[in-house]
Amino acid sequence: MLPGPSQAQEVAKIDPAVELNVLCEDNDASACTRLGNRLLEGDGLAPDEARAVAILSKACHLGDMPGCTMTGFAYSKGQGVTRSADIARAYYAYACYGGEATGCSNLGLAYINGDGISKDDHRAAALFQQACSSNSTAGCANLGASYSLGRGVPRNHHRAARLFSQACDADDQHACYNLGVLYRDGLGVGRNHKRAVALFAQSCQAKDRSACGNLASMIDDGRGTAKDHQRALELHDEACTLGEAESCFTLGRAYQTGNGRERDDFRAIALLERSLALDPRTPSAGEAAKALAIARDAIVAPSIPAKVGEPEGHRANEE
Repeated sequence: MLPGPSQAQEVAKIDPAVELNVLCEDNDASACTRLGNRLLEGDGLAPDEARAVAILSKACHLGDMPGCTMTGFAYSKGQGVTRSADIARAYYAYACYGGEATGCSNLGLAYINGDGISKDDHRAAALFQQACSSNSTAGCANLGASYSLGRGVPRNHHRAARLFSQACDADDQHACYNLGVLYRDGLGVGRNHKRAVALFAQSCQAKDRSACGNLASMIDDGRGTAKDHQRALELHDEACTLGEAESCFTLGRAYQTGNGRERDDFRAIALLERSLALDPRTPSAGEAAKALAIARDAIVAPSIPAKVGEPEGHRANEE
């Protein structure tokens, strides 16, 4: 007689993390990459960046190209290892030559920024094209930026818009933001402020700081949406928290002038200082420095003393 449901025997379950560890120790390259990724993200395991990078490096040397890209990324950010642009670039190159599209895209960024290698926009664009042709969303987004800026390829906003749209459809939110900029400015597409606002809102919800800042400016100006100064300042606050220097400046000025925020010179100083610390080369940097000096003076300026013999705030008795 077969056992009923209440009589069913429990079957021992193997912890997936333990299984991955066993497989990795047995030189299963893919298992090492998955284990390293789980250690980086704390997925079912206590986070351990140093051990994660060691395991990802092992995966790379065993021939798993995504493991090489992830190791390179760890070196580029200093996760669990001493930060090294040179080592990061070497891992990206190895991954790319092994056919890993994200490695090619990241190697292209190294050429754009001069991280561990001499800057070369043409080489970067070729790598982005290679990555995009291999269905790398990031590669397509980066190639779109190259066409939009004319870096390494002739400037072509129509081509950029198509690439940004392709990457945005694949959920690359910064590509959605870039596409919003093209719709806002009418570059490569017909100017459409409502479409720009929708794209900025989508990217802002995904915590893209540039999108939040640009959405705030659109709402403050009433372009493509209803004008709402308070909502704009809330979005500038969010963007500033995420690291958008221009939004920190705008919010700082609001506290300094009392335009939409209760006047607070101390808060204004903190925001203006943050704006300059985040990016001292923004278009508003000069204004931010002047506003900061004024705010500091407002705090340290002494008050005018009352005349001797007169209680402050009252007139002396007249005979």
